[in-house]
Amino acid sequence: MMQLMVDDLDGWWSHISALDLTGTFGVASPRPPAMQPWGLRVAYVVHPSGVLWHVAERREGVVQD
Repeated sequence: MMQLMVDDLDGWWSHISALDLTGTFGVASPRPPAMQPWGLRVAYVVHPSGVLWHVAERREGVVQD
């Protein structure tokens, strides 16, 4: 599993969803951005090698993001 922190998750989601990863690589469909119980908005993408990517949006004013 990998995590990528981004400033604009909606922009990333637009790019990811336009790639047709499921049709091209036969991977699970990416999961759209959603607020998680731990406080981050996250989209999920499975790489063709099986690695799960968490693409998460940085929270304004939270240094550790």
